[in-house]
Amino acid sequence: MAPRLVRLLRWPRDHSPVKTLGEAPFLNIFDPAVQSDVEAVVRRLGAQSAVLRTPIGAAVVGRAEVQALLRNRAMHSSLLNLVRLQGVTDGPVYEIAAASLLAKEGDDHTRIRRLVSRSFTPRAADAHRPFMRRLVGELVGGFREKGECEFMSEFADHYPVQVIAHLMGVPAEDHPMFARWGDALTHVLSLELALHRDLVQAALEEMAGYLGELIAERRRAPREDLVSELISARDGQDRLDDRELLALLGGLLFAGYDTTRNQLAVAMTIFAERPVEWTALAADPGAAAAVVEEVMRYQGVVSVVPRVATEDVEVGGYTIPAGTLVSLSLAAANRDPSAYPDPGRFDVSRADPEPHVGFGGGHHHCLGANLARAEMQEALPILSASMPDMRIAEEPEWRSPLGGISGPLRLRLRFRPAPNPSG
Repeated sequence: MAPRLVRLLRWPRDHSPVKTLGEAPFLNIFDPAVQSDVEAVVRRLGAQSAVLRTPIGAAVVGRAEVQALLRNRAMHSSLLNLVRLQGVTDGPVYEIAAASLLAKEGDDHTRIRRLVSRSFTPRAADAHRPFMRRLVGELVGGFREKGECEFMSEFADHYPVQVIAHLMGVPAEDHPMFARWGDALTHVLSLELALHRDLVQAALEEMAGYLGELIAERRRAPREDLVSELISARDGQDRLDDRELLALLGGLLFAGYDTTRNQLAVAMTIFAERPVEWTALAADPGAAAAVVEEVMRYQGVVSVVPRVATEDVEVGGYTIPAGTLVSLSLAAANRDPSAYPDPGRFDVSRADPEPHVGFGGGHHHCLGANLARAEMQEALPILSASMPDMRIAEEPEWRSPLGGISGPLRLRLRFRPAPNPSG
């Protein structure tokens, strides 16, 4: 029986026949010339077509098309496809990827989201804002009076992972271990997993041992922390088992730590070139929510969400065959001129802006979005007040474009030394 064709969006305005993916403009994502200025290349090709052909499948770059596919149940997470594509088909790395919420679909995915969603509401994130503020103050206090810092090693590498560890009730002395595991596990979401497989496997084994003991201890003696909340979460008689708990907590670490630290670093590069906006944020901390949304629209660190079509899907005048790896370009959707006038301009004062898709969408919308928003909303106003006249001291070194998450490896900043407000 032929697969059912899922039609998305309207028939092309000129009523031309639906084309095959092979007829779409070609985007060579592995070409160094493309990687050096992918935004310009996608913008040029996107003017011709909302659907592009790539060496490993398809890329969708139109905002309406991206939004439709994010919501479409025929589009499944391609995490396991990308893992297998790199030769990882069994063993601990494959098993943790398969057990993660990012890889689950259908009833399994819905069940786990239903069980844990209460722990990731805006109200749940808000409860940790006082800790976030204290932590930001402590970290900034280490370099405020120097007038310079290497932002990654002195701030970004510590802040989000310590927030996650705090949520889990992990002792402060164990935070460096969490950071080390987070650094290794980020490769699970990249196209460079095969290069780092041994590193990832070692981190997974250490983390699984630690979290297994933590889960067992919290079962014996619950506390007021996220681990205890997830253990007690239930829907009737349904509860998470230890394997599901381990995958969920591990997923929070490798999906939540790296994204937030890099988004904060990218925000600093944006503001280093916009001193007026940086000073305005220091004067009006209440603008932080709008600032965070515009930062993520303008330059989100997750530029592409990978999916796989489980049925033939018609979108943008093309048929994407079942089994195709589809890269949904969040970056292109967030710079679509049909939604954002002058989309290449950073503007926190946009009136009633369209919601960005930096946290994805549909049933796989980022579970930790509220926590990430709270972390950035608390950090950026304190950073702006503590680092006046901020500028980039030397050209940043950026991560590989195949790493799944963008951001600087190192970011050296200078600013006018600021006294400790309590001193």
